[in-house]
Amino acid sequence: MRLLRVGDRMTALRVRLEEKLTLPERFKGTVVEKWTNYWKGLLRDYTEVGVGVVKESYAKPKKALLYGTGGLAVYLAARNNPDERAFLTLLRKQTNRMVTLPPEQQNRESADYLVMLERAVNQKKLRLLSLGILTLMWVDLYDEDDCTYPAICEYTSVGLLNFHERIIDVGFWNEFWRLKYKMSNYDINYL
Repeated sequence: MRLLRVGDRMTALRVRLEEKLTLPERFKGTVVEKWTNYWKGLLRDYTEVGVGVVKESYAKPKKALLYGTGGLAVYLAARNNPDERAFLTLLRKQTNRMVTLPPEQQNRESADYLVMLERAVNQKKLRLLSLGILTLMWVDLYDEDDCTYPAICEYTSVGLLNFHERIIDVGFWNEFWRLKYKMSNYDINYL
């Protein structure tokens, strides 16, 4: 229970620092004094929040463990969020696996999915939407370099109500799960 007195120690340390660090008279009533008061107040607020979090974690350890675990999970998911380069690398890898098979042994569903992805990449219609902890890969209606009226008009673009129909893959934890699922049985003779 010695750690519970961390708030008292932080308060005493802050008071000693404020006593030792005082502004000279020439800075009284100037912008410098206002800035130092601002930073002192900010430091005081954050130390109070930190002390409150420590005290509450001792009072409710299960809740603190749950919040800590959840925060760590979100942080790791955001850190391992795949990007477009990871998707293209995985697409090339899966395409190379498919090419090693003769066409008679290729699973039609896997082959069609790869062809659709390759067409979207070649036509520059493949888009990426990163949501922090997961990534959505979707196919747009028009090329990214297209400057025709239908391509730049806001009324002919993909809307929010039908956006879910354009999603072709979801990336989470350095994997694109639909591509992985479609390529799980890419060989019709797979055992």
